[in-house]
Amino acid sequence: MKARIYLSALLLCLLLITSCDDSGEYPYRMSYLPVQLEGSAKWSILDVNSGEVVIRDRFDRSPSTVVNGMFYYVNDDGTVDYYDVTSPEHPVNDKPYGSATCFGENGLAIASRRGGPLEIIDKKGNTVVTLPADIIQCRMFMGGRAEYQNEEGLWGYLDERGDTVIPARFDNVSPFYNSDYALVVPQQAESDTATFAVINLKGEEQFRLESGYQLIQPKFVQGVLPVIKGDTMVCLDSKGREVPNPTPEHDAVDKAGYDNYAPTADGHFIVIKSGKAGLVDKRDKTLIQPRFDRLLDLAPDRYVAVEDSVCHLVDGKGQPVGNARFIHAHGNLDTAGALRGFIDTDLAVATLLTMFDSGRCCGATPATTLMDLNSLLGPNALEHVGSNTIAVPQGPFTVAFAFSDNLASVDPDSVTASFNYSTRVRCVMITLPVVHTGLDTEQQIIDKTAVAMGRRGFVLQSDGVFASDAGTAVSMGYDRGVVRLYYYMNPSYALSLPRNRRK
Repeated sequence: MKARIYLSALLLCLLLITSCDDSGEYPYRMSYLPVQLEGSAKWSILDVNSGEVVIRDRFDRSPSTVVNGMFYYVNDDGTVDYYDVTSPEHPVNDKPYGSATCFGENGLAIASRRGGPLEIIDKKGNTVVTLPADIIQCRMFMGGRAEYQNEEGLWGYLDERGDTVIPARFDNVSPFYNSDYALVVPQQAESDTATFAVINLKGEEQFRLESGYQLIQPKFVQGVLPVIKGDTMVCLDSKGREVPNPTPEHDAVDKAGYDNYAPTADGHFIVIKSGKAGLVDKRDKTLIQPRFDRLLDLAPDRYVAVEDSVCHLVDGKGQPVGNARFIHAHGNLDTAGALRGFIDTDLAVATLLTMFDSGRCCGATPATTLMDLNSLLGPNALEHVGSNTIAVPQGPFTVAFAFSDNLASVDPDSVTASFNYSTRVRCVMITLPVVHTGLDTEQQIIDKTAVAMGRRGFVLQSDGVFASDAGTAVSMGYDRGVVRLYYYMNPSYALSLPRNRRK
């Protein structure tokens, strides 16, 4: 018998992360959804409740998640403007920001101007609080807290007044979501395996995740932390004790013999039968016959139904909500941090140079396979079908491991998938956004890094491309305010990267 997946709908969704409502375990209230309508190259915004397209074919790229009626859009020059979804003709801010977070449910966001410190702003673009200059990064407000990073690279939490409620003393942190608990990575030696700890709203450590448990996602769901123990999912309470799964009773669903199923945030179950998705309640009463290619939990009584790669909204009975048909949607919660408007280029270069040498980059070598980096993967291979890249935030940098083949492939039953563990790392892509800083920052970082490349074992081969005797190569460039360093395991793949200045 196939192993059942008793996880939140977050792990089932391939296009969207679940959203919204006070009544269930949705992380934020979703009333609008950015979509790319069928037959259009531009992005629109859909009213989730009515199914009406309220902003049509307006954006060249996806706007951010719409939270509390607010969203941001990244302009062609990399700057950011905020919009109210009910009046999108003009941004609410008078001048573009260089870096920004989504608005939280509290109606506050964090942003910075070029060359300026981070600010907490309201929905009209007014500055509520200017944060201290030694705070270099903040993430969006969730549960009245925002994670912040200081100049030493350590993380803590701020409240809505900008006051430090948990000092920066962790290597990394997660949001509190809708919980009194969050997961953090305590300070540790770089060679150690990451240790996860659970803290409360005061920053007091509740317990550390033991080595026998594998983290599924960094959040508590219905008061418990789902983890993998061996081949089984178990739940831990706020003290680290194993407790019963609070997922709604599913005995009837389990006995029905579905190929797979997962609970929705409002207590129903999306089921898979013969490759088709439907919806049942906890008594296995059919709410939606299994007839869609995919069914994704979006909001209370709202689902995204996928048929032949085209999506549309349906209610809890499978009836259409509006007539919009779309091919892409952006329901993922944007949790990228806003960065202060200035940067120490010497420190950025020094950090960058610690990430690679002639034989390896960020721990990967030409022999590194997906199996070697399997700790970066979740348990659901279906989420990685069609992708060959794993991205990992490392402070202000993002490190992406690109593999020669896709990370996972669909199994012959067309329902499950398996990881391609033997595929090797082809390229490691390191990016650093600096659009929030002065216009010459990118060139300063590239120039200073180029001077030091000899110490890393590389010599200049062609425009912006450095080769090593070890058979690796590095390309450097920048585009739209993002510095890029690509480390190639095979120098024959190395190409010069563009150097496009911001306006």
